Amino acid sequence: MEEPGGKLGRLRGDRPFAFKTYGAYNLPWNASIGAFVTAQSGQPWETHSYLPYATLTTSTSNTARYSEPAGSHRSDPHAQLDLNYTQEVPFLKRYRGAVVLYVYNVFNSQTGYNIQTAFNAADYGQPRTFYDPARLEMTFRLHF
Repeated sequence: MEEPGGKLGRLRGDRPFAFKTYGAYNLPWNASIGAFVTAQSGQPWETHSYLPYATLTTSTSNTARYSEPAGSHRSDPHAQLDLNYTQEVPFLKRYRGAVVLYVYNVFNSQTGYNIQTAFNAADYGQPRTFYDPARLEMTFRLHF
């Protein structure tokens, strides 16, 4: 695989394993439950360093200085479960309301990605971004 500019190896967005599914079930008391599951392999990354080019230039910038093939490393895989519960509440014959509860990232899997690729950086090889932590969201709907 070759990226424009001649970089060889696995590209940054290459995820050979990605699985997403959604399911919902209607309950007999005007309610429904649902689940969204996602699992994916980690993000490819490679080291950037000016050191292999030190004899060719006086620049000490790591920008576009590939010191190994693209995608030589991969961040940790990520899996997440999101749940929802919807309760319909009919009122005044022609109106309906709903209370919806969402629980995102139920198991609080805050996997890191967007790895620091600059070899000379203090946080080299460490994730700079993490998936959002678990959270609860409640919304109200009015159907008329």
